[in-house]
Amino acid sequence: MNAPKLLIFLLAAMLLLSQSVRAEEALRIAYDPNLPPLHMLEGIQHEGFLIDLMEELNHYLGKELIYEPMTQEEAYHALENQEVDIVLSASFHEQRTATMNYTDSVLNTSVGLVVAEEADETIEGISQLTNVKTALQKETTEYEFLRTIRRIQYHVTSNQRTAMQLLLMGRAEAFVGNVLTADYLLKESGTDSEFRIVGNYLLPIDYAMAVQRERPDLVDELNRAITTVKQNGTYAEIHEQWFGNENLLTDRLWLAVKVTAGLLLVVLIITFLAIRWNRRLQAEVDKKTHVLKNLNKTLQEQITQTKNSDEYQRQILDSSPRGIVTVNEEGMITSLNSKALTIAGEDKSILTKSYQSVELISQLLQAAFHQVFEKQESILGKETTWRRQDGRVYYLRYYIYPLFNIQREMIGVIVTFEDITEERQMRLQVFEQEKSQALSRVVAGIAHEIRNPLTSIKTFAELIPKKLHNERFQREISTYVPKEIDRVNQLIEGLIDYARPREHEKESVQLTDLVSDCTILFERTLLNKGIKLRLDLQEEQFIYANANQVKQVIMNLMINGIDAIEEVVEKREEERDGELGLRLFAKGCDVVFVIEDNGVGMTEEETQKVLEPFYTTKSKGTGLGLAIAHQYVHENEGSLLIESKEGIGTKVTLQFRSDNHEKNRNH
Repeated sequence: MNAPKLLIFLLAAMLLLSQSVRAEEALRIAYDPNLPPLHMLEGIQHEGFLIDLMEELNHYLGKELIYEPMTQEEAYHALENQEVDIVLSASFHEQRTATMNYTDSVLNTSVGLVVAEEADETIEGISQLTNVKTALQKETTEYEFLRTIRRIQYHVTSNQRTAMQLLLMGRAEAFVGNVLTADYLLKESGTDSEFRIVGNYLLPIDYAMAVQRERPDLVDELNRAITTVKQNGTYAEIHEQWFGNENLLTDRLWLAVKVTAGLLLVVLIITFLAIRWNRRLQAEVDKKTHVLKNLNKTLQEQITQTKNSDEYQRQILDSSPRGIVTVNEEGMITSLNSKALTIAGEDKSILTKSYQSVELISQLLQAAFHQVFEKQESILGKETTWRRQDGRVYYLRYYIYPLFNIQREMIGVIVTFEDITEERQMRLQVFEQEKSQALSRVVAGIAHEIRNPLTSIKTFAELIPKKLHNERFQREISTYVPKEIDRVNQLIEGLIDYARPREHEKESVQLTDLVSDCTILFERTLLNKGIKLRLDLQEEQFIYANANQVKQVIMNLMINGIDAIEEVVEKREEERDGELGLRLFAKGCDVVFVIEDNGVGMTEEETQKVLEPFYTTKSKGTGLGLAIAHQYVHENEGSLLIESKEGIGTKVTLQFRSDNHEKNRNH
């Protein structure tokens, strides 16, 4: 064999050997994708608590991980047939110990019982499931346990998500499964307010990882890695990320649960034997007497419980910081709490009166009463001003909800309102502080711009004694000095107008002039930073708004655009000229203002969060600029839309209703 062929043969052998080694290093992991939040499949992403834990364990294993989603039953068969190496979550089963080994515990939880909120309140545990259609997953601890209980009607499925769907669709009256998955699925479907978990700790579940019987070395490696992540706190961090502190059960708590369950079982057995023995000894008359006494006692307890419930509800309503009023479909006030009476300045005599006779309730409802009844939709987070008869002024935030009876028939509306006077004052103070910071940046940017015309005026003034009678000099001084003075005056007036306390009144605003005033304040800053300003402003575009608020919005957006362009320059990611574009145009009955920059841009996640107060992508930002802008646009009945791509730039669109009143008056 010649040298080239020998070399090719050796390379091929090495390639096959490396592939074989990598194949041996790979771990095939089976998991149930319908057992959230332990593990699930989101698109093509493998996610969940045990997925994250396995990734952390692999730091110590150093293997290639191959995840294979399948049902729990398929996973056990695949493990027995050596098609996979690990089943990610497995509860101990004695019959499977012949074909597989179990690692140390990776998660402790419990079996819970879920029923509809309006279900019979007698279903409070497994003992009340007789003749109740119950949905659950097969091949589980709870399935093996419930099989020992007679007269339960089962709906057995291959996974817990399908079992929960049977409950949500009304094909089952109860669901039994682990409480973590039950809570997750209810919140995922948005039905957590319609169903309740009546038993959180019916049966403990201890999840481990199942490994091929022929791989004791892998079990040892996994156990060492599990012990390490538990000791160094990594396990607790992952657990808290998925479940929070309240679900992290310690071994001591589990021991207490098991001891309690054992004692309860002993008590139940003793009670059962005592009752059985007592029934044999008692005569028929004594039995009936006992039944009647128990019935009477139960009725008394129910009456007391009902009274207590009404008293609790009254105390809760009266202690609420919100005013709460209910109005029936005829418009009569049916209930209200003491806070509502205080804010409205009324007494309890308004109960059973028409809401229209109570000034505050009438103001809040107005057209909303019929709107809520016709469309059965809620009105949330509206704000208004209320002046009580004694002269006190309240700033209120109110909510209006449909009121339903137990048959889900609408029987009225609920009105809640809260005093936000202090909150509003604090919000205004924060907004003014942010405005002051923006103002300081503008002042720094145009200081040089003011100095230039002053230098020209000074030069002309120094030449007056020498060239006073020079005709050319007289023409130049009479031409340029007034222009320079007007320039300085324009800049100073723009600053004064921006810095003066903002007024709350709205008026017809020429948005074109407003944008032009803002650009004047930034001309020198843009020039110094080498940023090109591109303007496309249609004339005579009027909106009905608060001019000072809209001006602050535009200035905040221009500052953000300049900062984004500067960040590209600082990072020096690419050579490109900075450009800030402003467009203003009419669109139907609306006026649209667009500001674009070719700065650093934002990711999709940053774009979604950027309007939240105190969220910022800048190292020295306050996180209030865009929050203020969004608030001001909302107060002026406009809309704000942000579009951004990382590394390309950002586009912000403001849209307001057009106000042609001023323009029509001029024509």
